[in-house]
Amino acid sequence: MVLASCKNKIGRGLKLGLAALLIGGLLPLTAIAEQSAATAPVAAAAPAVGGPVEPGNASVGEQLFLGTKPLKNGGPPCISCHSASVGSLDGGALGPNLTKVYETKEVLLNTAWANDPGIPTMGQVFSRKNITDEEMVDLRAFFERQSKQPVKTGAAGTFTIIGLIGCVVLLVLMNIIWSNRYRTRCNGTAHDALWRNYGGKGGR
Repeated sequence: MVLASCKNKIGRGLKLGLAALLIGGLLPLTAIAEQSAATAPVAAAAPAVGGPVEPGNASVGEQLFLGTKPLKNGGPPCISCHSASVGSLDGGALGPNLTKVYETKEVLLNTAWANDPGIPTMGQVFSRKNITDEEMVDLRAFFERQSKQPVKTGAAGTFTIIGLIGCVVLLVLMNIIWSNRYRTRCNGTAHDALWRNYGGKGGR
């Protein structure tokens, strides 16, 4: 009886000791896990794939580029010298095409560079009529958007065709107007005018 009682006590002791060891080992692991979760840095939200990066308003930037919204300090619109695959007739040809400028020369899209008087042509204009920081933010957003668009071919051919058609129309109008004035002045005949001009007596 005594031996059986001792065995039971020893068995209970072993079970209690084993339980204590398990609990003692799990508690530190749980605490470490909770501490790691509390101190782990929160991952920043990743920008949407293909979404805009610039904080400006691309639509306002387009208006500034086209000149439908004037620049605050009175500078000329970008489209007077540049093109960016926007607008019915694209833009000017004095400066380079800016469709992909955000990809190739994004570092230059700042007011310090744009308003620098040392920049050829452009600096001479905007050093006196500065582009503002707010306008540049919107222009950057516009150029970022355009960089995802295909580059349109130049409109030089369109300008040439329009110019030729305009010249033909102008010549036809001048001919009609001049012919009417000539007939009225010469009483309906060119013979009288020619005769008088060369010293004749005229007449029909």
